[in-house]
Amino acid sequence: MEKVIKDNKPELIDWLKSDSLIILQHVQAKGLITALEYDKLKSITIPSYMVIELLDFILVKGENACRDFLILLKKDNVNEFSPELRKWIETVDTSETANTAGHSGIQVTSQKPDRDCERRENGSRSIQDYQKFLKDNNSQLVQKVKNIDPIIDDLIKFLHDESIANVRANPTLQKKMRELLGCVNCESIAKAIVDALFKHEESLMKELLY
Repeated sequence: MEKVIKDNKPELIDWLKSDSLIILQHVQAKGLITALEYDKLKSITIPSYMVIELLDFILVKGENACRDFLILLKKDNVNEFSPELRKWIETVDTSETANTAGHSGIQVTSQKPDRDCERRENGSRSIQDYQKFLKDNNSQLVQKVKNIDPIIDDLIKFLHDESIANVRANPTLQKKMRELLGCVNCESIAKAIVDALFKHEESLMKELLY
């Protein structure tokens, strides 16, 4: 169930952001988040950011929490605001014996692991506080990141169009990176940037971490 949420995360963000506060109430009522997590989520004023953070909270809680969340999305009073969500969630098998399903609901078989992706994930997991990591390494990142455009492309689903446009509008790589780092206002956005950095600037990230 974790893989189902991860593989369909961009779509879930898009589907859930229009009624994020209602979703938050259902998730709290189901006991899927703590009181502290609820307060933190409620304080996020941008719906898409709130949904990103909510999905991250659910993912770190493991397989059972992910399954309970997907079962919650099957309820008519939860998915009624999004026909796309309602149609998709019907294809997801949430039984305990279910294999992982992709976006279309078709069962997928295990494939040979992507070693590069595995290395990136392992490096990302070694960071305990993504916002602190970006803050502590701000000057290094601003000066040394070269592949800024593909990094920006990876963040389109996580940042507002206006923020993306503001980053792209800067004339130099350094100014683009500085503007991008200025967009970090929650842990989930910080993690998305770190993941993109591991993908496109692996050597630099190894230098900063090790």
